Amino acid sequence: MKTATKQRGLAKPAFHVLMLLDHPFPPDTRVENEIESLVGAGFEVTLLSIAPDTRLERDTHLGASIVRYRVPKKMRNTMRGLAGTVPLLSWFIAWRVGRLAKNISFSAVHAHDLYMCGGALRAARQLGLPVVGDLHESWVDALRQYAWSTRLPGRLFVSLRRWRKLERRWTRHCSRIIAITAEGKNRYVNGGCAPKKVAILPNTVNTRVFDQYAEDNSVMESIRSPFTVLYTGGIDLHRGLSFVMQALPAVLSHGPIRFVIVGEGSIRPDLEAEAKALGVAEYVQFTGWQKQSLIKSFVLGSDVCLVPHLKSGHTDTTLPHKLFHYMYLSRPVVVTNCVPVARIVQEAECGMVVDSGDSASMAEALMELRRDAQMRRRMGANGRRAVLAKYNWSYSAQALIELYAGLATK
Repeated sequence: MKTATKQRGLAKPAFHVLMLLDHPFPPDTRVENEIESLVGAGFEVTLLSIAPDTRLERDTHLGASIVRYRVPKKMRNTMRGLAGTVPLLSWFIAWRVGRLAKNISFSAVHAHDLYMCGGALRAARQLGLPVVGDLHESWVDALRQYAWSTRLPGRLFVSLRRWRKLERRWTRHCSRIIAITAEGKNRYVNGGCAPKKVAILPNTVNTRVFDQYAEDNSVMESIRSPFTVLYTGGIDLHRGLSFVMQALPAVLSHGPIRFVIVGEGSIRPDLEAEAKALGVAEYVQFTGWQKQSLIKSFVLGSDVCLVPHLKSGHTDTTLPHKLFHYMYLSRPVVVTNCVPVARIVQEAECGMVVDSGDSASMAEALMELRRDAQMRRRMGANGRRAVLAKYNWSYSAQALIELYAGLATK
């Protein structure tokens, strides 16, 4: 099936995909994986990045053309924040795409994230093109979780009711929708999308790329301890890091632990203050953002890895890259009962599932894994097998290639 799919893609070499993104690129693991797969299948790709960036306005990456339209960070954030109320971002995107299309003939517009879909649809109507909405998360539910959208002044400009209406309207008007999970697909189908137009493309690991990353012994040694627990990713309200922090005193009463947080986010000062208040600050290590190539070494330096997301409409429909990174590197995981991550962990028997926000359950899981090294090895091996068999990008990307092969045929 894989060979036939690629042949279908190559049959239309002039099919040119315009991707839209509102942050500096590269890096972006998901977007890079998609570009690599589409270019490898014979499609042309141009990515328009509307973001603060000091690099070349015109560039290439992984065989795609990169066009950077530089806007100040404050302007970008304002347009994104107002996108559901005042369509400044949609107008801006349509204007930039229209300018770009004067010199390049595109075949489809690919919008990364819901808030980019309004501008993509506006531009595509003028150009007579199909739109693919690549919905990295349930944006409407995410707005209930982010610090910027739930605190002043941001919450004054975010209307969830308006966003729900836009989600239904935009997803119905897109020619194709890409969801992260089966649960996400059900959300869009229930919102009025035909099931056949929604493809599932999870954030699985590109093992070929991951294998190329060198193992950095200095990184591994910097976090090593008798029992090291690792979290990688953003630090925001819905990530569940606070209840992990609250579990540490109970774990420490039965033995040593080091909790390493690789990432950054708006509530980091709150977490640091909480660690001090709980008396566990010396056992918590914040590293800030790290290069993607170093994540491998952080995982290899750990004993157990976490996906402690708080259960919500958002986390019940999405899957983070980190889960598959952990599994591929044979590390047992502790996750919360968010539907997609819990489903995969239970299916693969690669970790433990605890109730969202339950610090006592988190403490018990960590203490059990600390006591039982054989269990850790067994779960780690199960996770790696599951990734090699199914949860890898080569397997997942077939859905993306087939989606565009279908559009090219039309």
